[in-house]
Amino acid sequence: MRWLGNKGPLLAEIHAAALKAGFKGGTVCDLFAGSGSVGRFFRAQGCRVLSTDLMNCSHVFQKAYLESEGPPRFEGLKQYWEQLTPAPQARLANLEEKTGESWIPFLKLVRYLEESLPAEEGLLFRQFSSAGEAKRNYLSPENAARLDGILNQLRAWRVSASLTENELCILLASCIDAADRVANISGTYGAYLKKMQGSAMRSLELRVPALVTGPVGVAHREDALEWISSVECELLYVDPPYNQRQYPANYHLPEIISLLPHEESDQRLEDSIYGKTGLIPWKDKASPLCSRRGEECFQSMRQMLKEAKADIIVFSYSEEGILDRSELEQILQEWSGTGTSSSITLLEIPYRRFRSDTQKSQEQGEQKRTFRPAPGRSADEVHEWLFVATRARSEAAVADPS
Repeated sequence: MRWLGNKGPLLAEIHAAALKAGFKGGTVCDLFAGSGSVGRFFRAQGCRVLSTDLMNCSHVFQKAYLESEGPPRFEGLKQYWEQLTPAPQARLANLEEKTGESWIPFLKLVRYLEESLPAEEGLLFRQFSSAGEAKRNYLSPENAARLDGILNQLRAWRVSASLTENELCILLASCIDAADRVANISGTYGAYLKKMQGSAMRSLELRVPALVTGPVGVAHREDALEWISSVECELLYVDPPYNQRQYPANYHLPEIISLLPHEESDQRLEDSIYGKTGLIPWKDKASPLCSRRGEECFQSMRQMLKEAKADIIVFSYSEEGILDRSELEQILQEWSGTGTSSSITLLEIPYRRFRSDTQKSQEQGEQKRTFRPAPGRSADEVHEWLFVATRARSEAAVADPS
């Protein structure tokens, strides 16, 4: 799905930086897991991955990517799919291996969910389609009603214990991804477009998430600032929020989709929806790392990494973030135990600024940007900082490597 700060394009650089620092495999911890691309990648490299993110929609993807053990069998749902014709193989497009009998249950169940269930005018139709009472133009009425029907069926199967937790997460990840591909947005869910774009008029289409094989990991849904003290790893990957955008306020629709099957009905969630964009209460998930007060952000980051028990840290941050380079280097130097930059390397990777940043302030209702690109760069070019830090070795460890 479209996720602000998705590190999919930087996976090769992240991996190369870790290897250059001496990483030889083992346990990888992924803080602020987001879209899950980094954890998924390292699992495919043979690492055991532990991840955390406070948002439930992110947790759904982490569970699917890190804890799945082969294609889902849906044994408890055979009565629904066994006699059906499989959906097209194109629904496996996210997989590296796109064929095989093992995916037939998934393809048949997709056929059932898309073609046998009636559309329902549920929460998504009422609150997030132009035909609903709230008139929020995030989804076409047809797609919203189809998705309501699917999510209501997933709820019924969860209540009857007809599918496993992991099977539910795979189907929910498929629903979130499908909704994202037809969402009437330009980037995040912080706003919807007034007119329906062509992609939003396409029919909802379920596809399997991009599952991989490898050691089974563990996905957590905890505050990274607190969780970090409870884990140990060979490699810690840190990709914190770097500006004032709070993720829960920009991904509330995927969050609602991920939560609906876990509710007894639509009512509690629907009663909590408020505002022009249909937010649900999120302040309890607000991150101090997004604080406008730079000192609060600095001290929170400093305390978090102080608790890190890892051999190597790979740390991603944007040069236009709240913290500057010297502050990040200070934090990493303190963690490394050297007090100097000798244990830290920095790779700068150019990329194009997120689209909504370049839109006119009148369209976004935001103040004009204060960031100025370095001489010789285009207005849209910024750099991703990729810091790599290693722990200082004690004299005893140097003398006796065993």
